[in-house]
Amino acid sequence: MPITIFYLFFSQMMLFGLIRVYENQLYLYKLTENHYKAQTLLAYTDYWLQDRNKASTAENRIVPAFLSFEEGIVRCVADASGKVSATVTLQNAYSETLIVEILSPE
Repeated sequence: MPITIFYLFFSQMMLFGLIRVYENQLYLYKLTENHYKAQTLLAYTDYWLQDRNKASTAENRIVPAFLSFEEGIVRCVADASGKVSATVTLQNAYSETLIVEILSPE
């Protein structure tokens, strides 16, 4: 009888341990997927800002208030030094921020 109880307890511990490992793996997968989506949108925003402002001066830079994509929205805020803070918010409320410096033409 004690061996049966020990076996059931041990089996249950193993089962709950495996379930916990799979839960953590699924969480990590979702987090990685969100990170890659956000980084892709931020990289495109960086490209878009650099491309649109190739020949612009500090006075006539083009910085949109936001860029809308299927996966989420990127909000851009420019400061006087030429740096743009781009914050992406995905549809599932995941958010990341990138500081982009628009290079001046020389």
